[in-house]
This record gives sequence, structure tokens and C-alpha cells, in this order.
Amino acid sequence: MRIDITRPLNRLTALLLAVIITALAFLAALIAENARDIPLDSAVRVNVGMIRDVQVQGDRIYCLENGGTLRCIDESGKFVWNVSVDPNAGFRVSNRGLAVWSGSRLSIFDRNTGVVIGSYSAQGEILSAIVGDVYAAAVLGPEHESNVVLTDRYGSVIDTLTEFKGVTVLDCGFFEGRELFWIMTLDATGSLPTCRIKTYKPGKKETGSIIDMEQVLYSVMFRSSFICAVGTDYLREYDYTGAEKSSQMVTGFYLTALDQNSEDPLMLFVPNSQNAGEISDVRCLRGSSFRSLHMPVKCTGLQCYGDTVYGFSQTQVAVGSYSGGGVKLYNLPVAVNEVLGVTENRVAVASSGSSIYLINLPEE
Repeated sequence: MRIDITRPLNRLTALLLAVIITALAFLAALIAENARDIPLDSAVRVNVGMIRDVQVQGDRIYCLENGGTLRCIDESGKFVWNVSVDPNAGFRVSNRGLAVWSGSRLSIFDRNTGVVIGSYSAQGEILSAIVGDVYAAAVLGPEHESNVVLTDRYGSVIDTLTEFKGVTVLDCGFFEGRELFWIMTLDATGSLPTCRIKTYKPGKKETGSIIDMEQVLYSVMFRSSFICAVGTDYLREYDYTGAEKSSQMVTGFYLTALDQNSEDPLMLFVPNSQNAGEISDVRCLRGSSFRSLHMPVKCTGLQCYGDTVYGFSQTQVAVGSYSGGGVKLYNLPVAVNEVLGVTENRVAVASSGSSIYLINLPEE
């Protein structure tokens, strides 16, 4: 006699699925019920036109409109200053100044007043630029085998670096409070990609060189008097001569956010599988110590300031701390597409549809 066990198994499977779905729905409802509301009046809509780029630095927000107006806005949404620039211009703000470039022209602004303090006319197209304490740097095209020009903050040429034959300049910058410049390049001509970071004393000499043939580097920062280089497998620290001081394995994780305002920044790593925008597990790293946080909702982006970690979904923000304690959940006053940055006073700059909102965030 043949016994048909198919139907009982199907009923059992359906029952299990019903139980699981009910449990998940209950959990979602419980999370939503326990989430606190951020007051509606904490969200301020910024009165700007169509935005091409937004950058946050300190307590200021810088918005480049499609028509060629660059605006500086404070945390309450009020205009501090605005200037007209080329509609195709690019810009980069640091806490030392503001670089605006278009074609072969670089303008150096005081980021607090919007006043032009220097300018430089290059022999080729400027691809990017940055302003430091004492100097400014401009990367000149083409994108492969670029040249880098170092000027003072008024635009007078100090040095020209032309040693990048066969490599691509990935990024460059200045170590704050110091007269040192760094530049990261990638050589992809060999069997294995080779990343190199060089440090310079502008107008004098190269001070150090770092070569990493084990991984691809994608982030460089200044951390507690050392150069910190983050790659696909390791986070390594070097002194200015290129001597390695420490190494930590980060295989399987990607650096998605860090506190740009700290000398020993908190860094947020997420599993590679979650980097596409469904973040639930966060590895918080400072120095050689780390702490893991689990977000109660799937987050599309992370931000951090000081010890506080913010994980954003479209309608909620999860707030945790590197120092300890649980993760609290808050309902956002407006639905957000993307959080573009957080100011030093914990104001989130968020896009919602075609608008920009400033949202006061709670602390942990």
C-alpha cells in the first residue's frame, strides 16, 4: 500500500510559514511601537533650487545648485553667503578652506565668508582640488598619468609633481595642522594592482613612501599622528617615513562612515554583503578596539559623530554608541531618500524627494 505523505507535509509547512510571518509582523509592530518620534518642528526645509552637490563641514552645509550658485547654509537653514560659479564647476570643502574649479581655473575661498582669497590658472583641465592649512593642491588631467600642482593658499605655485607615469591618482589631501601632503595612486599595469601612498613636504622633498601589493586601498586618513590606510583586507598605520606601525585585518568588511572631525576617528565597517544598502550589523572601530552594534531596522546609510552611531532607513533612525548601551529607535519627521552628512551639532542633512531637510538628531 502506498502512503501519500505530501499533503500532511504541505499543511505542516504552511503552518510553520504562518507562524513565522506572524512572529515577524509582531516583531515589526513591537519595534514600531517602541520607536520614539522626533518632533516635526525639528525638520527644516532648506530653500534651495535643484542641487547638484551637497557637502557638510563643521556646522555649515554647502550646496551647489544646477544653475551655478554655491550657497553656504547654517544649521538652522539660514543662508550665510552665496556666490555665482560656473554651472559645471566642482568643489571640495575642508575645515581649512573651499576649493572651486572649472576647466583650468581654480578659486580658493574662505569657507566662512565666501571671499576668494586666491586663484590659479593651470596648463590643463583641473580634475579635483583641496585646500589645507598652508597649501592647496590641484590634480590636472588626464585621469590617468595626472600631474599634481601644489600652491600656497593664494594660488602661487610651490611645486609640481609629475612622477605619476603609468599610474592613476586615486585621492590626495593634507594632514591637518601640518604642512604635509599625501597622495594615493594605483598601478594596474602588472599582474597584481599596486597601491602607493607618498607624503611630501611641499617645495622641499618627498618624506615617505608606502607600498601595498596585498590589497587595494580605498581610504586614507590622519589618525593620532599616523597615516591610516584602509584596504580590502587590512587597516594599517604608518609613520611619515612609510614604516608600518600596526595592522588589523578587516577582510569581509567595508569602511562606510567615519568621524572626519576627530584626530582619532570612530570608523564604521559593515559586512560586504550588506554594503549595498541593507545594513543591520555595524563594526565600530577606534584605535585597536572595536564594538559590534546590531541595528533594529535595515539601514540604507550610516553616519557617526564622536561616539554616536546613526543608522538611517527611509522613515527611522537607529541611535547607538561606541561607549556602550543599547540602540534606540526614532521615527523621522519626514521620509528621507539619503542622508548626506551630519553637522558637528548633530543636525542631519537629508534629501527627501527633490528637497533638502535639516533634522535635529537625538544623542545616544
